[in-house]
Amino acid sequence: MLTVLLAACASGGERLVKPGPNPAGKNLAIDSEMEWTRISGTRFQLWTMDGELLNRLYLIPAVREREYIFLGSRQTKRRPDGPFFKPGMRADELRDLIVDGLLASGAINVSASDLRPVTFGRHEGLRFEMTLANQEGLKYQAMAAAFEHDRELALAIFMAPSEYYYPRDAQKVDRMLGTLRWK
Repeated sequence: MLTVLLAACASGGERLVKPGPNPAGKNLAIDSEMEWTRISGTRFQLWTMDGELLNRLYLIPAVREREYIFLGSRQTKRRPDGPFFKPGMRADELRDLIVDGLLASGAINVSASDLRPVTFGRHEGLRFEMTLANQEGLKYQAMAAAFEHDRELALAIFMAPSEYYYPRDAQKVDRMLGTLRWK
């Protein structure tokens, strides 16, 4: 699923994320209540506590205009359709873009709910929840947060299996996503 795409881009080693304010790449910051292991790529971070199949937080500070929502490929005349970011998208369009990106990455049965506006520092953004499954049938719950800055999109997605791991960590991660900010 999405892990394969981002893992292929990983360039940095693993580092421990300690509770408190933490950099999340470029000028993105987030406060954590718990320890994570961070795997850094050139343009994203993947955080996990128990292994990426059991819980993962993707932090992408800057999806550029006409870029695939989870980085990598760009929109072209030969490939005009797909989950490509465009500045000025409405909240429902961004939600659908993230869902389409997950589907394109191999997730199945992706369903989004509770789309709502949120302010991240001085940037207006959105939050919503999702349910999905991987191709082996493991059911996940997820939450997403995103906001536009400087004609780019900051994106955070947390996902964990619906049994045990998501219920265990959801409240803490929900509070964490509320602290996302552009410095």
